Amino acid sequence: MPRRKKEEQPQEEIKRIKTPSMVDGTRDVLPNEERYWLHVENELRSAMHDYSYSRMETPILEKYELFNHTLFKQNGTLENEAFSFIDRGQKLILRPEVTSSVMRSFIHHNMITQTLPVKVCSWGPVFRQARGEMNKQRQFTQTTFEILGEKAPAIDAELIILSSAILKNLGLETEVRLNSVGCSICRLEYKKALSGYLKSKRAVLCGDCRKRLGKDPTKFLACDNPKCQHLREDAPQTVDWLCDDCRNHLFRVLEYLDEQKISYRLDSSLTRTFDYYMRTIFEVVPGNDEADKAPLAAGGRYDYLSQMLDGPSVPAAGFSFGLERIINRLKTAKVEIPPLPRPDVFVAQISETARQKSFTFLEKLRHEHFTVKANFSKSNLKAQLDQAIKLGARFVLILGQKEVSEGTVLLRDVDSGIQEVINAAKVLRELKKRIKEIRLKALDE
Repeated sequence: MPRRKKEEQPQEEIKRIKTPSMVDGTRDVLPNEERYWLHVENELRSAMHDYSYSRMETPILEKYELFNHTLFKQNGTLENEAFSFIDRGQKLILRPEVTSSVMRSFIHHNMITQTLPVKVCSWGPVFRQARGEMNKQRQFTQTTFEILGEKAPAIDAELIILSSAILKNLGLETEVRLNSVGCSICRLEYKKALSGYLKSKRAVLCGDCRKRLGKDPTKFLACDNPKCQHLREDAPQTVDWLCDDCRNHLFRVLEYLDEQKISYRLDSSLTRTFDYYMRTIFEVVPGNDEADKAPLAAGGRYDYLSQMLDGPSVPAAGFSFGLERIINRLKTAKVEIPPLPRPDVFVAQISETARQKSFTFLEKLRHEHFTVKANFSKSNLKAQLDQAIKLGARFVLILGQKEVSEGTVLLRDVDSGIQEVINAAKVLRELKKRIKEIRLKALDE
């Protein structure tokens, strides 16, 4: 009985749905953005090692009460800010930030017994609801630098200097805005003074600030309503209400920044969203009189956070970056991004036998720490050579049926176009020699 053609044979039906769109507030990172991400990630890794930070990772999933108590206990808005759900009788949350998780881990693993301070760097996704806010990310990548176990003003200055240096090394012009929100003693006095001022202006406050007046009057300082912004000019200033210890702490931080010639501006209206901050708070924003002053880095001191989580007294400070925001800034500022590293070798094959042999070459080259590319879906030599040139490969190894049978390889120098036959057993040694010569020449230049 003659066999039916494949297209005539019965086939299982493929069930189709309309391609779902992305969730609002999320984004895909596409291959053509790779060089931006590598540029930023490489600078962060360099800073982590240069400034003696260790990598630390915490779970994306945490218990709800961790953030409900540390972030928004004054105004109870966590339900509107975070993604939470009930699982097996527990209320869980997708972390809306990293610092509380780091401190929870510090307490849980009794890291206070280690040599202090502990300096850690973390990065990974965080999640916010962003209800009613257009163009705000509901998932984004956050990197934090944290120093736990030291209260000296030099730590605050180190973090400001580090955040500014990272952004400068990425090619961004920035300036620092900072303030001191005091300690639990002087901050209470300041809130009383601010509350009294706002009550006297209650009739002209916006509706949101009137509602928040009894819970946390400092939210008025971050209000975008023009009426409230005008009232800020005559409002009590935080620095005028600092106790001696907090004032001295702030002045020492400023002295360190002056010594390093860090451009900064004291901003009495600067606040932080989360409840755990005290004393120094800061933001690093675009410089050069840019209209967009959305912070590229933000942080401060949070000496009370450990005690808020029933831990020991642990002075601490830190800051965070939103990587997507930095990458967007690099694009809008038209910063020249280094190209992706050139591959050392492209392995081209022009027969099935050669394709099988190529796998052996690839693994040997990778074992010797060469950067290697190949495309096993193509058998046409011209197409493979075109791809090697497009990728910027320095050399191409060409394997065909003849080369496999003779135990040789064609070695092609992409820049000069010269190719020669090399004994397959000696090709690794020859490549090492030539690439070393190229790198030494680059150093001389």
